[in-house]
Amino acid sequence: MAQSSLLRRTVGSVLLVAVLAGSLFLHPAAFAAVSSLALAVMMNEFYRMALGKGTHTVARVMMIALCVAFYLSFFFLRYYGGSLGYLLPAFPLLAVVLIAVLLDTQDRIERLTAQDICFPAVYLLPSFLVSSLLLVAPGSYRPVLFLSVMVLVWMNDVGGYVFGMAFGQRSGSRKLAPHISPKKSWAGVAGGLAFTIAAAVCIHFSGLTDVALFQWLLAAVIVVVFGICGDLFESLIKRHYGFKDSGRIVLGHGGLLDRFDGALFAIPIVAVFFCMTGAI
Repeated sequence: MAQSSLLRRTVGSVLLVAVLAGSLFLHPAAFAAVSSLALAVMMNEFYRMALGKGTHTVARVMMIALCVAFYLSFFFLRYYGGSLGYLLPAFPLLAVVLIAVLLDTQDRIERLTAQDICFPAVYLLPSFLVSSLLLVAPGSYRPVLFLSVMVLVWMNDVGGYVFGMAFGQRSGSRKLAPHISPKKSWAGVAGGLAFTIAAAVCIHFSGLTDVALFQWLLAAVIVVVFGICGDLFESLIKRHYGFKDSGRIVLGHGGLLDRFDGALFAIPIVAVFFCMTGAI
């Protein structure tokens, strides 16, 4: 059973890497299309957990469309060097959408339901916006740098899974947060840190980027710490709504939220760190 699970996870990961890397190196527009689709799928996965199926369809579609449009506008304005001030009209539009959601009497949207509808705009959209700083700048496109940071995230997942399965499930092993995610262990944290630091060293000495070694090492620590935070946060969301997985779209992993929960927290923080230290 464990080997079958590992095989499914491996196949699912390989397919995701192929799609991500292929779109990254094909063209900025290709990656923008793939990432905006991922944003829409993640938002829909959250709505499935929070609101169930077949409810508040108009409100869901409006929020997903608005967030995707805002992300694509930000991405291309930054890439082509346009003023981000052009995004200001989107905020009154967001207010109109929120008011329409709150006044929707046909579906009887209550205050708590409205919060559920609006939450992905706070949870997911900022992560996508800030993460894009790693990839695009006026007149600049950095697929290698972005993919390198993704490699750190993946190595953290791989190391956590390998060490967690090998040492973290033994009797007496210390759990990280048993009330939130019973399978997470300190052994998995140690494995994730070891794999991520090793990957950071390899990336630096590969010469593919101009980022200094100390910046890559600190980025590795950021990925581990905030990756755990993102993982536990999504576990809290699933536990709150009574779900084991956010979806079934990724073989062996569940939904996109399950696969990228750590990345949603880690990559934006790495992007901010690189901006503050002059790496980008």
